[in-house]
Amino acid sequence: MRFNLSKAALFLLLLSVFQASCISISRKRVVPEEQRPLPAQTLSRSELMTRLDEKSKAIRTMTATVAMDLSGGGLRTGVLTEYRQTRGFVLVERPNQIRIRAQAPLALATVFDMVSDRRQYRVSIPIQNKFIVGDSTAPGKSANPILNVRPQVIMDALFVDADAYMRDPEIRSFLEETVVGRISYYVFQFVNIAKEEAQLVEKLWIDRTNLEVARKQIFGADGKLETDVQFLNYQPAGAATFPQVIDIQRPLEDWSIKMTFLRTTLNEAHAPDTFVLERPNGSELVQLNP
Repeated sequence: MRFNLSKAALFLLLLSVFQASCISISRKRVVPEEQRPLPAQTLSRSELMTRLDEKSKAIRTMTATVAMDLSGGGLRTGVLTEYRQTRGFVLVERPNQIRIRAQAPLALATVFDMVSDRRQYRVSIPIQNKFIVGDSTAPGKSANPILNVRPQVIMDALFVDADAYMRDPEIRSFLEETVVGRISYYVFQFVNIAKEEAQLVEKLWIDRTNLEVARKQIFGADGKLETDVQFLNYQPAGAATFPQVIDIQRPLEDWSIKMTFLRTTLNEAHAPDTFVLERPNGSELVQLNP
């Protein structure tokens, strides 16, 4: 009996020591509101796919006045070339036509005027008296990264176009959830399974605070990130919503362009000659081969 009492006493002693130690090492604190995750909305996979399909079809045309920040060359050459707050105009008729015209900040003279129909792009550079014609799909080869900017790349970056993937039997989509900082995201991955080795084609990041697409990543061969786009500050534009800031990064070509949309008009018809760019008389023709 004495032995059993000793065991019981030892157990009670150890229990009291453990409880005292827990009290000494545990504590409670209030997590500041700015560190807490933001409220996240919840949708099913089918509901998300429906929203993406509707967003893909919501915009047919666009006319916009923008402020452009264009930079390139910092990673490849060590010398960063920048054009800040260049005023410009962007005209789009999806799925193929785009025209971008940029003006010098003070003189408002045309810096460049470029069009593309997804097959060919044409660029007029009045200050150099040059007119460039090239293949829209050919990679840029200029030593100056900014001269490698292609209007079709910008066209593909400006809009969400998941509809093309949904209609392609060789594309599979995968959905995951992730958290970055305070923001929760749904992330769709679109994968091409046509070849023996599946290839990641695109990622779409959906911000769960507002269910808008916040980021778009386009991938090339071997999973290399070709285009990385951030969409910021969505605002109503007619029956649709459109971001007020679009930041396009092209890491392999070492250039980026940030567009701040000052005025945006959606789904109004363009004049028949909107996307016609003729070679100015006396300008030097530069024909770029693929």
